Amino acid sequence: MSPGRGEWFEKALFEQAEAGLEVYDTDLLVLRANPAALGMRGLPRSSVVGTPLADLDTGIPMSAVIREALGSGTVRDQHVVGYTGADPEHRHDYSVTGYRLQDGSHRIVGAAGMIHDVSVSMKNRRGLELLSTARARIGNTLDSLRTAQELAEVVFPEFADAVAVDLLESVLTGDAPLSPVRSSLPMRRAAFRAREGQYGAYPVGAASYYAFPTPYTQALADLRPRLVDPVNKAGAWLAHDPARAEYIARAGIHSLIVAPLTVHGLVMGLVSFYRDRSRPDPFDEEDLALATQLASRTALCIDNARRFTREHAIATTLQLSLLPHAPPTTSAVDSSHCYFPGRYGAHWFDVIPLACARVALVIGFVPGEGLDASATMGRLRSAAATLAGLELPPDELLVHLDDVVQRMAHERSADPRTLHQARPPLTANCVYAAYDPVTRRCAVAAAGQDGPLLTHPNGTVTEFGVPRGAPLSHGAPYEMSERELPEGTLLTFYSDSVSGRYPSEADERLSRIREAVARPVAPAEVCDTIAYTVLRKPFQDGAALLVARTHSLAPARVGSWIFPAEAQSVSDARHAARECLTRWDLDDHIPTTDLIVSELATNVIRHAQGPIRLRLILDRALSTEVSDDADTVPHLRHARLQDEGGRGLFIVASLAQHWGTRYEETGKTIWAEQDPAAG
Repeated sequence: MSPGRGEWFEKALFEQAEAGLEVYDTDLLVLRANPAALGMRGLPRSSVVGTPLADLDTGIPMSAVIREALGSGTVRDQHVVGYTGADPEHRHDYSVTGYRLQDGSHRIVGAAGMIHDVSVSMKNRRGLELLSTARARIGNTLDSLRTAQELAEVVFPEFADAVAVDLLESVLTGDAPLSPVRSSLPMRRAAFRAREGQYGAYPVGAASYYAFPTPYTQALADLRPRLVDPVNKAGAWLAHDPARAEYIARAGIHSLIVAPLTVHGLVMGLVSFYRDRSRPDPFDEEDLALATQLASRTALCIDNARRFTREHAIATTLQLSLLPHAPPTTSAVDSSHCYFPGRYGAHWFDVIPLACARVALVIGFVPGEGLDASATMGRLRSAAATLAGLELPPDELLVHLDDVVQRMAHERSADPRTLHQARPPLTANCVYAAYDPVTRRCAVAAAGQDGPLLTHPNGTVTEFGVPRGAPLSHGAPYEMSERELPEGTLLTFYSDSVSGRYPSEADERLSRIREAVARPVAPAEVCDTIAYTVLRKPFQDGAALLVARTHSLAPARVGSWIFPAEAQSVSDARHAARECLTRWDLDDHIPTTDLIVSELATNVIRHAQGPIRLRLILDRALSTEVSDDADTVPHLRHARLQDEGGRGLFIVASLAQHWGTRYEETGKTIWAEQDPAAG
């Protein structure tokens, strides 16, 4: 390298170095000083170059270090404290290094010094560490309040002596944020941190208004952070906000940064950083930049939480609209339910009145998140109710419901709009029970979850004992368990979404539910007890509870007979039915019931086998049942004018409000219902 280029390179390094560099002669007169050194001293070049180093010690005391290095010939390094003209009110920590300068003949020609502002580098390092901590700790939950609290925990006490985070009400409810706020809107105090014993202008959870004009409202209006330093010398605005003025005076606040929480120009809230008398150093421009980055990070996390809250609110509203609002009134059971919407999955439950005073009890769960799980839940509830109306046994009903889920899964996988979406396979859990208050027999089948708990009249709690089948959509068969229940037995159906993922938590919760259902109280009280003692703590996964206490129909409201399968039995069956209706003061229904009994009994003689079993039930409907031992399927036909038969079920369907067929282990039952209140 040529001398000219070497001199240029040396000068460039000297002038552009970030550390302060100074060169002195043997008398320690300053010969050269780079811009960094001039900036640290807060003096112009004309006041530094040519000045004895000792005269500059009033700013950064370094002449002793340079003199020792010049005399000993060794590099000397020392920590000094200085108050410079650039920042006369605050102490800076400097690392001063001295060197002896010699020419090629080892003749001493002067000295050099390097000044490094340690406080600035440490501050920058602490700022980077704080940002790194903020990235790791802020926004780990999709909860706006928790995110605000995480910001307060990160910056206190490292960055601020007190911090307050206020959010718009609309953000907390998941609604859209606002553009720059120019009117006075209430904000909810989401987080506040300060030293022990200190309290803010407003308690956490309280709503407050920002008075105008103040730095708070200015930051919300133009979306620019504000540095107020010192507060007590620029405090004319405090008269407009007495509550915060009282806090600032009480806590000895002398420096304040107000930063709006914004995303794409939309306001989520406001964060205020305070420094009090315990830390004399006020906020500066570097602190303002750091506070702006912290606010931006937090605002983005709060917006994510807001969007999730909005979607969850819509999904919850949809779920609630698809579920029954009040249990139906039946003679078979007294029932009650409670439902806790969760972040994961959608639960459903139902109490479905069936023919002949019977009732179906259903509870289920669809894994997934958002609207998709809610819509699937609604479709499955409708499908289960429709299948229940076909009087299918519980195990057969679950097989058909399994087919429905498989068809829905195929439709979803074939939808071109969802081909590139990573979603778990569609599946569902369900428990279905059918209870007959005449025989007090209850049949249950389960898919993917356990059957109900039984609380016997003496307070003993047991399990129903139904095999736990595979979840719906697996195409597996299901088993049914049937048993006779004493009157007053409590059936408790419980569904949550943690049993598969957190078995120990689910077992602990189920154990507490067993304790709660052991007491002989009404179903509504059981639901309240479980809600307030077992499920009182909020949890993200949600749960559903269905409780039903069984009843038996009074013998006086049931008539039952068995006749041989012969022609004379048709007349005997009509006669028995007439006498029963007379006891019930339902003489007006005798002609219609005569025809129904005649047609159904005749069908047994002509097309079935075994004895004729006739049963009349008086409940919300007047039910007529005729059972036989055959598995033949009855068909409703429309006979032609010249046909001599084929009109039996058509006549029954014309006379009854509803009719249908129920298949049992042996044989079938054809039933027809009339309205007992109809004349």
